[in-house]
Parts: sequence; C-alpha cells; structure tokens
Amino acid sequence: MASVMSAVSTTAVFTGARVSARRTTRAVRCSATPVAKIGAGRFVAKGAISVGALSLAAPAAIAAPAAARRAASVVPRAGGGGPVEADTVAEDVRFDMTEGGQKKRWSMIFALFVAFVLCNLDKVNMSVAIVPMSAHFGWTSVEKGLVQSAFFWGYAFTQIPGGWLAQKYGGKLVLFAGVMLWSFGTLIAPACAHMSFTALLASRFLVGLGEGVAPSAATGVLAKGVPGSQRSKAVTATFGGLDVGSLSGLIIAPPIILYLGGWAAVFYLFGGLGFLWGAWWYLKYMKDSSTDRREMPEEKEKREAEEAAGVKAAPVPWGAFFRNKSFWALTAAHFTWNYFSYGLLAWLPSFLSSALNVTLSKSSFLSILPYLATVAVTTIVAPTADKLEAGGMSRTNVRRLSQSLCFGGGAVALTAVAWVINSTPPEAVTNTTIATVMTLLTICFGMGAWVRTGLFCGHQDLSPKYASIMLGTTNTAAAIASTLSTFFTGYFFNATGGNWALSLFLPIAFFQAISVLLFMAFESTPVDFDAEQAKLKAA
Repeated sequence: MASVMSAVSTTAVFTGARVSARRTTRAVRCSATPVAKIGAGRFVAKGAISVGALSLAAPAAIAAPAAARRAASVVPRAGGGGPVEADTVAEDVRFDMTEGGQKKRWSMIFALFVAFVLCNLDKVNMSVAIVPMSAHFGWTSVEKGLVQSAFFWGYAFTQIPGGWLAQKYGGKLVLFAGVMLWSFGTLIAPACAHMSFTALLASRFLVGLGEGVAPSAATGVLAKGVPGSQRSKAVTATFGGLDVGSLSGLIIAPPIILYLGGWAAVFYLFGGLGFLWGAWWYLKYMKDSSTDRREMPEEKEKREAEEAAGVKAAPVPWGAFFRNKSFWALTAAHFTWNYFSYGLLAWLPSFLSSALNVTLSKSSFLSILPYLATVAVTTIVAPTADKLEAGGMSRTNVRRLSQSLCFGGGAVALTAVAWVINSTPPEAVTNTTIATVMTLLTICFGMGAWVRTGLFCGHQDLSPKYASIMLGTTNTAAAIASTLSTFFTGYFFNATGGNWALSLFLPIAFFQAISVLLFMAFESTPVDFDAEQAKLKAA
C-alpha cells in the first residue's frame, strides 16, 4: 500500500477519466491509480488504460484490492451540508458494467418505463370514462369532482410512507406491491361503481395509494442499480413513461369505450395489464440483485460488525433534510411541477372550449398536442445532458440548466398565452389565434421534458441512500400542489369574472419563475445526512 501511495504522490489519474477535445482530463467518480504519462491526453495505468474518452480496465486492476482502487480519496464540500466522502470506487467495480450486465440493467429500466406508462394510463382512464359514467349514474358536478379527487387522497397519503418502505425493504418489492394495488383498484372500479358511490371512491383511493409509492420506489431502484454516469438517461427513460401513459390514455381510451364494451372495458383492460406487468417484474427483476450497486468487502465487514454489536440503523435524518438548501430547492421545484402539470391537465379542455370556442371533439385532439411535444423532446434531453457533462459541465450546472429550461421556457410561453388571451375576446378568436395558443402551449410542454434531467435526478444526486424517502417527501408537497391547482384555478376563475390569464396561466408562470431562482441553490454533490444529523444532535 505504501508503494501505491508513493506512486500516487508523484502522478495520478482517475480510472475512467475523460479527455476532452481541449486535451484536458476530467475526473469521472473514479479512484486514482499510479500512472506513467505517455503524451498529452493519454495515460497508461498499472492495470488500466485510458485513451481519450475510453477507459479499459484490465482484469488485474478489477481484481485489485478495493483499497488500492481508492488510493486517493476525494472529499468534496457537500451542497448545503458538511464534508462528505464521495464514492471513489470505480464504476466498473461498484457495478456490473459488462455487456451482459448493461443489457440486463437497461432491460430492467424498460420494465420501469412500462410501469409508469401503466401508472398514468390508470390515472387518465377516469378523466375519459367519467363522461359516460356520469351520464349513466346521473352524477352531479360535485360528485364528479369527488370521484376525480379520491385518487389524490390516496396518492398524497403514501408519499412519505412509500419512501420509507422503499428505503427499508427495497424499491423493487415496494414497486411491485404498488402496481398490484393500483391495478386491483382499477380492475374493481366497474363493480364498485354499480355497488355504491362510496365503494367507487374507495376503489379510486386504492389506485392513489398504489401509485403514491411508485415514484419513491422507482427512485430507490435507480439509485441502487444505475451508476451516476447513466443516471440522466435512466431517470428520463423511467419517468418518461408518465408522459407516454398520459398521451396513450387520451388516444386509446375513447375508442375502447366506444367500440370495445363501454366505459367498464377501460378499467378491465388497464387493470389486467398491470397484473401482467407484475408477473413479468416478479419473475425477471424483483429478486435479481446482479445489477445492483456492489458492497465492497470492507463495507460488508463493517456492516456485519455493526449488526453483531447490535448497532441500530440510523433514523431518518429529517432535521438534516430540512436544513439543506438543495432539499428545499427540490421541494419547490416539485411543488411547481405538479401545480403546472395537473393544473393544465385538469383545465386545458375547459379553457379550449370556453376561451377559444373549440368543440369538444376538437378540444380532445388539441389537448394531445402538448403531450406529444413532451414525449418528443424527452428523447433528446438525456443524451444532451450526458454530452454536456461529458464536455466538462459540472453535474450541478447540468441540473440547474435543465430546470431553468423547463420552468424558464414554460414561464415565457405561458405569459405569452396569457397576453394573447387577454387581448383576444372569445368572439374575436380566429384559427390564427388557436394556432398561436397551441404553438405556445406545445413549446411550454416540450420544455417541460427537461424536468427529467433536472428535478427527477436531483434526489439521487444528493443522497443515493435517502433518495426514495426524499422524493416521497418532496412529492407530498407536489401532491398538495396538484389539489391546490385544480381548486384555486376554479376559484380565481370565478373571482376574476372568467379571466383565464389571471386564474390559470399567470399563476403557473409566477411559480415557475420563482422556482428557477430557487433552484440555483441546488448542488448535486452528495451529502452525508447521517453525519449532518449527528452534528445537529451534538449542538
């Protein structure tokens, strides 16, 4: 070990370093190893070769003791917290980076994507089916509102518990349980509707309970199973399923209702698909830990020694969370994201009908366009974020830029929509007006895709250990925002005499502009929240 440290003191390079076009080397979360420099931008290491952006680790290097692979430990300053020792184990040691391991990992991420497609299918189905259901059962507008809101009661209830369960029992098991629960609630909805109104509310409450644990559970799976260099793509692919699910539900639910058995068929079909997914996940991924983050021998030894000594696991460091500025930046961004997304999801058809004189059938078609833009832009945000990081931009700045594009672009577009609407009374609306508004809304939703490489990567950046429970906490604030946006939009609409700009678009734009500023406080550097909590107790 002394010889290793002696060599490092002379010259060192991080295994997996990238060399940019400017011939400068940038470290990529890897350990230092002794080297001999051969030309600019090229190094030959003992057991490892790094040429340009490619790192080839020899078997001898992989098999080397973990301590040697971590010869130089980097201790950065954590964003908003104290010093925290970064994970200096090379990614090809910490994770299975072989071709087979990569294939299995991305197969699992595809399964997560499908789960979130189903998640929003079962969320949107009621938005479509409630029209024929209300006609069939003779519901009032108040009863329709109760049916729609019952989902959010359950959804808000399981945010923090879902994060805690995922942190304690693992995200794979909790996600499986969540999908099974919401699929069951979807499947029994027709029977419950015929049984009683209260029974239907209970079934939608179950759907909300199940879907409430999904974001935290998936975040736990990704934090444990995906290396940092692949995080942007993995998170974007996983949560991009929500946008595909919303779009797919709006497209396929109406013909299913019209031609395949009425409104009940939507619940039977979507609920059944959830159980098929559950069987797939259980058989292939739930008990497979081969792609998970590996525990190093000394880490295992320390854990087993603590368990033998009866050392209890550290409690959730709530105090350290709430004293961390990056955590509050994530909370504000998550609140704003749901106020924006659910507010427009609920009120966009009504806006198109009353402000732009669009018929119901045309309104349904136009409502799909913004979601198409989100899906389209989602395909480019992760590769772009990865290229920016590979080109030398820090991960913190990639997250800040992503969130600025998401909310900054959205705020500008929605402010422009408000100006167009305020300057054009309904009787003066033309096809040009409709095209202008829909273009601006499409831009707004397209820019929203950047949230996948901003907000939704932030929890894992900040703390892989507590990513699940932190997302559950911020998503609780987001669930509250979902309820507030649907309520206050209607309230302000009545208070302003039917002004859509003041009731819907400008409040969202205001929240987005504020959130852009608040997110500048976010730092992606990992924080040792357990150590920070210990400091708080000692103070």
